[in-house]
This record gives sequence, structure tokens and C-alpha cells, in this order.
Amino acid sequence: MTAVTLLAVTAIALIAGIMLRPVIIDDDHGAAALLSTVEVGFLQDMSAHHQQALSMAQLIDRPGVDDGVRSLARQIRVAQANEIGTMTGWLLLADQPLVNPAPMSWMTRYGTTGGMHDHGAAHTTMPGMATADDLSALASLPPAAAATRFLQLMQRHHYGGIAMAQDLVAQVPDGLTRQLARSMIGTQSKETGLMGTMLTQRGP
Repeated sequence: MTAVTLLAVTAIALIAGIMLRPVIIDDDHGAAALLSTVEVGFLQDMSAHHQQALSMAQLIDRPGVDDGVRSLARQIRVAQANEIGTMTGWLLLADQPLVNPAPMSWMTRYGTTGGMHDHGAAHTTMPGMATADDLSALASLPPAAAATRFLQLMQRHHYGGIAMAQDLVAQVPDGLTRQLARSMIGTQSKETGLMGTMLTQRGP
């Protein structure tokens, strides 16, 4: 698959996700009732979390990088672009902003009042997020070292995403957002296991 083809597939996945709508809901009843405050915060913050995963996956998709790592990166990129599209569609349907003005304030896992929220930028408060220096280094490392660093960063990133999804599941008893979060937990748990195996093979 060429880079151009992958870009097209990612774009299609994103658009397809946006077009997905919970068809069992009658739009005439007002979409605001679709989502709780916790669900809105989760969808906003998980979309931002996924955006960084797309960036890391794109940085590692370059010549010289191990084919297995590149394949995993592409898999993550397409899947999470699709999920971003879905989450964006639900937020638009509910007439909610796409960016959370109080990142992570919905999450109770690290405290009883949204302990991850420190009034800072989203990337400083979300669990598992890479720093700007991490991303800069990933882009400049030689292929073999970049592949290893990508696996380390993405595994940590997935652990953070799983924690966010688990927190949503703990707070929301049912509904489509809960179903999406449970799907994320399953997919990302499998991928973290694969990344652990790949890291073990590389030695670190």
C-alpha cells in the first residue's frame, strides 16, 4: 500500500465515521439529550487523544522502518481515524463543541473531581500522551531506533486511552458511547500486547 493510498483510506475512514449516526434516534427530538456531560467530555478528549496517535503513526510510516511496525501503525491510523469520525459525528449531532474547554474534567479515575484536569493544554493532562520532544525525536531517529521508540510511545499512549475508556464505562451504564469505549478497550488491549511482544523481540 503506497502512502497516497493509505492517506486516501484514512480520509475515507474519517468521512465514513462522521457519516455514521445512531439511526434509532429521531433527530427531531433534539440531539442534546443523546449525550451526558461525561459522554461529551469523553468524545472530545478521546478525539484529541486519537489525533496524536494518527500523528505518531504517520511519522513512523517511512522507508527503512520495519514492515511489521509500519503495518501496525497503518492499522492504528485507519481504525482511529474511523473512530474520530464517529465521535465527531456524534458531537455534531448533539450540537456540542469538538474541543473540550476543560480537558479531562469528566474523568474520575485519578481523583474524585476530575483529578487529571489542571487547566492546562489537553496534551499535558491526558494519560499516555507523548510530549512535543517525544514527537520531534520520533521524526528524527534512524529507522530501527524510530520503530522501537514508536512501539514504546504508542504502547504507553494505548494504556492511557484504555484508562480513559474504562473510566467512561464505569460512569455510563449503557448506550452507544459505552459500546464504543468497550470496543476501544478490546482493540487497544490486543494492540498493546502485540507491541509488548515486538518490543521484547527488540531487546529494550
